[in-house]
Amino acid sequence: MHLAYLDDSQLQGSVAIFGAVVIPHGQFGWAERLHSIAVEQLFSADEIEEKFQEFHARDLFKGEGAFQGIEQSKRFDAIRILLMAMRDHELPFIYGAVDEKKLAQSALAQDLFETADPLVPAFKLCLLGVEGWAQAHHAQNIPGTVKLDYSDQYLLIVDETKNAELKKRLRGSFRLLRAARPYTGKAQNRLWHSHDAMYFGDSRDSVGIQLADLCTYFMQRHLLHRDIDIQDGSDEFYAMFSAQIVCTKPELEWTKYRQLFLAHEGAVANEKGK
Repeated sequence: MHLAYLDDSQLQGSVAIFGAVVIPHGQFGWAERLHSIAVEQLFSADEIEEKFQEFHARDLFKGEGAFQGIEQSKRFDAIRILLMAMRDHELPFIYGAVDEKKLAQSALAQDLFETADPLVPAFKLCLLGVEGWAQAHHAQNIPGTVKLDYSDQYLLIVDETKNAELKKRLRGSFRLLRAARPYTGKAQNRLWHSHDAMYFGDSRDSVGIQLADLCTYFMQRHLLHRDIDIQDGSDEFYAMFSAQIVCTKPELEWTKYRQLFLAHEGAVANEKGK
């Protein structure tokens, strides 16, 4: 069973993104070991319980929240160690990103996603991207069909949110894509490799959610800064996992609503090369 950890990052009026870090079976222990080393750069054993209540990648990068007062060199070293798990163990990072302004101007798109909240379509894109990653592990014998391989099933774990309405919509989006009883005749199912339930986890205790938060945050910054010459140190961290990035392009959504979605340079180049 693979573990897919999801987190979001949103800059109001600009980019909404949901990203997933997939930790394949047998790889979690290595990620947790590196996580422990990273934590030791920031807190003593006694300080962890007292100061660290919730993880936010933005706070770690900028030295705010739980990381206020910790010098930049230590914070950046911790980020590098955490992202070494992505690079050295080739953990995939799968994301869906939505242009908030274009979504707000598209009544058709809002009707499709049943909400003006851009995090919902970004979440749906991300889920379908994780499913695409699982399906890519085994050949499709018949075009348009799904060849199941139960060794590629995954469990979805989403960062907990205090926004009750958003949480309700995320649960609803999952259930629309993953039928409760997928093998019945009338079931509409697109997440064939997903576990039958999606869970929410606390970023304070979850190594996977913290990795997803970091990658999603730096992916968002890259999408925002790629056309602007801003040197703030974040590109170094983006580069550490850039080889593992997958921009999800589910059909028919990608073709029909392409103008609403954002993609990094490599994804765009691959698309043009098809």
